[in-house]
Amino acid sequence: MKRIIVVIFLAVLNFSCNRNLYIEREPNIAIEQYRTYGWNKLEATKASHPLYSSVELNQTLMREIDKNLAKKGFRRNIATPDFLVDFHIYVEEQKFQNLVCGAGFYRGERYLPDLSQRTYCESPEIVNYDDGTLIIDIVDAQTGQLVWRGTAGEIIDNPAYATEIFRKKVKRILKKFPVQKVGNANKQKTDLENVISVK
Repeated sequence: MKRIIVVIFLAVLNFSCNRNLYIEREPNIAIEQYRTYGWNKLEATKASHPLYSSVELNQTLMREIDKNLAKKGFRRNIATPDFLVDFHIYVEEQKFQNLVCGAGFYRGERYLPDLSQRTYCESPEIVNYDDGTLIIDIVDAQTGQLVWRGTAGEIIDNPAYATEIFRKKVKRILKKFPVQKVGNANKQKTDLENVISVK
């Protein structure tokens, strides 16, 4: 019975965090007028588990961001970018105390309620999980002003799945990013450098 309750709790909590998507935008900046972007100086993620700050994770997210921005019409150009992209990952260890109380018993496969007034509680079980948050920042390259920010949270019950979880968060966040207006500027040469390793 414990295991079922724990699984249900994590499923509900995971569903709740899947809905935590926040978008902030500077209303006076026409992001749709931007044409090109570059990468800002990324800082390594500081977390308890090394998988959260791995080079593989950062490179995967950078490639995913590149792909999603390209779908929106933006191209990477480190020489003269219109805006800079940065992302941050925050992971906090959380604990949940699962106290199982109930009344009744099983006879074979049939559950029979205890009709008396007595109830019982098992010893509390501590459930550990990681609360992960991905933030994507868009900064105007000329002014240094933050013009757009997308934030999404997720429960991570296994650090081995972190790369895939955050990759999906990139797609979900940038789905809300503005689409470039077509026909306002000539096509510019883009920089095709390899994704740099984040140290």
